[in-house]
Amino acid sequence: MTDTRDSNILIDTDIIIDYFRDIGNLGEIIDDSHNNRCFVSVISIAEIYSNIFPREYEIVEKFLSLLEIVNVDKVISRLAGSYRMEFNKSHFLEIPDALIAASAKITDTTLITRNIKHFPMDDIQKIKPY
Repeated sequence: MTDTRDSNILIDTDIIIDYFRDIGNLGEIIDDSHNNRCFVSVISIAEIYSNIFPREYEIVEKFLSLLEIVNVDKVISRLAGSYRMEFNKSHFLEIPDALIAASAKITDTTLITRNIKHFPMDDIQKIKPY
């Protein structure tokens, strides 16, 4: 795994869902980040709530309260649109992934995701932790 001690991180949807299903190493990633900030996009929050089991609701609420929320604003929306225009034909970039990528760029965070191929942008840092 790449060292996350020197960067703030934006955690992608897949990593958080895996965490609640005891897959992967999100706990280690957060521990490795030490005093750095951990973020989640509002897009990921919507995706998470569309994919969790009812028994996971309370633990998801508690976990998300520990993260800083990145709201989508005009700057992030504009950049996401540019990403989609550039990468949709070559990579079938979907709007949610474009918004998450733009959130990582604007907040200067490292995106933690299993789906590196969903994020073809060279101007954001990405880590595939497992």
